[in-house]
Order: sequence, then structure tokens, then C-alpha cells
Amino acid sequence: MPPEKTAKYLVVFAGQSNMLGHRLATGGDKVVNPDVSAWAPDRGWQVARHGTAPFNTRGDSPNNAALQFADTLQRAKGGRVYLVGNPVNGSSIVSWRNARAENLAELLHRVAAALASPELAGPGERYVDSLLWCQGESDDPSATMVEAPRLMERDAYVEAFAELAEVLMAQRWWDVRSSRFLASEMVEDGWLSARNDFYRMPALWPEGLRMAVSPSAGMGHVGDRAHFDGPALVEMGHRLFALREQMPD
Repeated sequence: MPPEKTAKYLVVFAGQSNMLGHRLATGGDKVVNPDVSAWAPDRGWQVARHGTAPFNTRGDSPNNAALQFADTLQRAKGGRVYLVGNPVNGSSIVSWRNARAENLAELLHRVAAALASPELAGPGERYVDSLLWCQGESDDPSATMVEAPRLMERDAYVEAFAELAEVLMAQRWWDVRSSRFLASEMVEDGWLSARNDFYRMPALWPEGLRMAVSPSAGMGHVGDRAHFDGPALVEMGHRLFALREQMPD
């Protein structure tokens, strides 16, 4: 079947710097698609472009996995894709664990504002197609990339992640039957890879959350064993889209 011309896909992205795009991750193909828009809190909807908010504005237009995902989705399905994001450098799961936590609260605010815009407002409910996520913690006390307080034990991380999932699934824009939570592992054997043990163990994932995780094997980094490089972010976007296609509506 040909792509649907009038469909609208809402994609949310959150987590840490690997979902923002590290300032040195400037390599890889850069995409500009007039049918992919990104929500900027101070400007509303804009054509999504690397190097502009809500993507990383530092450096020479760093690559971004969410934009790569959205471009791939639009080219495969047609219609328009709307991106709303609030990835935060070095953010601990503590800042995402409930609706009062700073970073999750801001993300919920942005999604609500975007849904109230003329582009997305209308009769009936509009649901998130996919939420893209990349976030990790370290069990190394000397790993200062994640801001304190951070959760260094897996059991504590599992508990916090379950709270995050509960908040998401309670939102009017989340459909437990169709909305997807698509996560990426952290850099293989990197500084923040400790919680890959959680992301690789579906038995620990929250019940009721339609969740899948993309492996990070074979993906390069900027030299710090923590941040994916530009080509890896392109690959992450493509791997996350492949996961989406394995999870039908």
C-alpha cells in the first residue's frame, strides 16, 4: 500500500545526552525532512533540523537518533511526524521517576502544550506512537557524568523505572494497546553501561508497558566510552525504527 498522506505520528524522546546527541557526535548523514516537525517551547512547531532545539545546539550540528527515527518513519509511512523531546545531559533516573521529578515534569508539560497546538488539536484523542529513550546510570563512584543523586543499584533503578512507566501509562496521550516505549542500550562496556543489565532482562520491565530495547553492539563512541558518535546515532535511530516495525498497532 502507498504511504498514508494525512496520518500524523507523535513521537516523544527523552533521557540523557545520547538522546540529545553529544556535541562531538557530528558525523553521519544529516537529514532534513519537511514532513518532520519538532516542538520548540519558545517557538512552537518548526521543521526539525540538527543543531536546533530541542536537539543539541552546541557544536557543529550534532546528529540525533530521534530525528533519524522520525525521518525513517515518515519515509516509510507517509503523513507527518511530530517530535517532542526533553533529553537532559547527565540526568539520573531520579529526575524522571515521577510526575514531580524535574525532567519528567517538563516533558509532560511540553507534550501537553504540543497537543494543544492547532497542528495536533482536534476531536478525539491523539496518542503517542513511540517514546524513544536512552538513559543509564553507573555503579562506579568516580563516574561523574550522571548528576547526583543517582541510583547505583539495579533494584533501585528497577523501582524508579517502574514509577516512570506508571506515570506515562496514566497520561491521556498514552494508549497501553498501541503506544510503544523504545529504548536503546548504552555504549557497550562503557562508563554508563551498568544498567544494560536491566535493559537486557525483559522480566524486570514494567508490566503493561509495550517496551522493546535496541542493542548497542557494534556502535561507536566519541572516545569517552560513554557517548555514541554521529554514525552510531544514525544507527540507533534505524534500530529503534526496526523495533517499532516489530510491534504492530
